[in-house]
Amino acid sequence: MAKRVMIVWPWQTGARWIAQITRFVLSAVTVLVYGYLFAPIVVVVIASFNTSGLTAFPPTGFTLAWYQELMRDGDLLRALRTSLIIAVVTAALTVTLATLTALGLSRLPAWWRRLLQTAFYLPIVVPGIVLGIALVFWFKRIGIPLGFFSVLVAHTVHAFPYSLAIILTSFSGLDRRLEEASQDLGATPWRTFWRITFPLILPGLIAGSLLAFTLSFDEFVLTFFVTGGGVITLPLEIYSRIRFLISPVINAIAALVLLISMGFALIVQVLVLWRGRNTS
Repeated sequence: MAKRVMIVWPWQTGARWIAQITRFVLSAVTVLVYGYLFAPIVVVVIASFNTSGLTAFPPTGFTLAWYQELMRDGDLLRALRTSLIIAVVTAALTVTLATLTALGLSRLPAWWRRLLQTAFYLPIVVPGIVLGIALVFWFKRIGIPLGFFSVLVAHTVHAFPYSLAIILTSFSGLDRRLEEASQDLGATPWRTFWRITFPLILPGLIAGSLLAFTLSFDEFVLTFFVTGGGVITLPLEIYSRIRFLISPVINAIAALVLLISMGFALIVQVLVLWRGRNTS
């Protein structure tokens, strides 16, 4: 039996070589971009353990003194507590409103659903400073004093589209035949929701609430506009201190905030991927 002879033309070898070079260049650019984005964050975390207390690299030594100082800083701890309370309430309100909205949108015709989804997603493309000014004017117009409630409303408006997008993905993968079967067996719509629908969309609800918590906890621009006297969140407290001098305690609280935010963001991604794998 005659053996087949593979002929490799010169331009095929050149194309393969160009593809390898292109892959290497793209990988190198990706690494550089990620390094550029995360290098300042890494420096801040390392500086929080620096003995000298300076935001410098490399550090001169290792210490936990700045974290101990943070535990004795009453103003920062009060601001942290305020941010946590606002973020928890915002997450609860946002996920409740987003769930009710997603429940209604999932039962509309496709063209109505797309139209309303576009309207709900508009706050995402509005710059924060514009949204902040608009909310201040609106609160003054309807007589709502600036304070805890105004910050809560602003954070809910900001986080709502993001949570809605995640929760809608849970409804899109929901098998309507399960709800119909439940009602055919005599269950009321309320009982069907809690026994059938709610367990199926629970991962999306958790992901949406964690994302809303993270967005509220880190929000600065909207809070700067709509906050009133006596309501100081952690981002505002940090901003008021770094305007003149970066304290080593700020590096410590920044490292903790980074840990909380990235931890929640990672949990959200895991839940979304897990939900997508179960629906596929």
